[in-house]
Amino acid sequence: MYNMEFLLQYSRFIIEGFITALTMTIIGVSGGAILGIITALLDVYRGRVSKVLVGIYVEFFRGSPLIVQLLIFYFSIPAITGLNWDAYTAGAITLILNSGAYQKGYFKGAVEAVFKDQLMAAASIGLTFRQTLRHIVLPQALRIVIPAWTNELVSLGLSTSALIIIGVRELTSIAKTIAAQTFRPLEVYFTIAIIYFIWITIMLKMMDIVYRRVRIPGLEVSI
Repeated sequence: MYNMEFLLQYSRFIIEGFITALTMTIIGVSGGAILGIITALLDVYRGRVSKVLVGIYVEFFRGSPLIVQLLIFYFSIPAITGLNWDAYTAGAITLILNSGAYQKGYFKGAVEAVFKDQLMAAASIGLTFRQTLRHIVLPQALRIVIPAWTNELVSLGLSTSALIIIGVRELTSIAKTIAAQTFRPLEVYFTIAIIYFIWITIMLKMMDIVYRRVRIPGLEVSI
């Protein structure tokens, strides 16, 4: 019979694992958003060389498994370059680069969704390219992108479980250790699944509230 009382003695470790997973998610999505915006703008507004370089970056991180990327950045990159970083640093860098590749597509679509006549109007009143980006394009694109960005937030939150492969003690890694010590995998993994479910549901509801408050009339997208 399902009984989770024995897990109370491991509650501190479970909480630490959850905090690690949450922290890595925030780092990955935030860093990925910055990288996604930069690469999207380069792809939309810059020359062929920028587009090719951005394309290579995106195709690599979207076309290879996250676990393989984690192994590359934790084992291969330090071996080649002589860099010395721990599993958490390697994991954070990989999540940022991986998320940035996906967010580039989201932000590119949002940037291109800004009506061309607005850009023409901005030019007609003498706004520079940077001013147009700052005052016209990005304020709208950042609101349009929220539904797709929410999906990335959820996806990356779940993907933090892959960090187990390089030894990061996040939620799934903690669960594996507890299950091995107690020989009760059913209760352990089911409890962890519930934690993930509650966490992801709360994030979705929060982002839904944010989007409803800042959405642009006529350009609504359901989350």
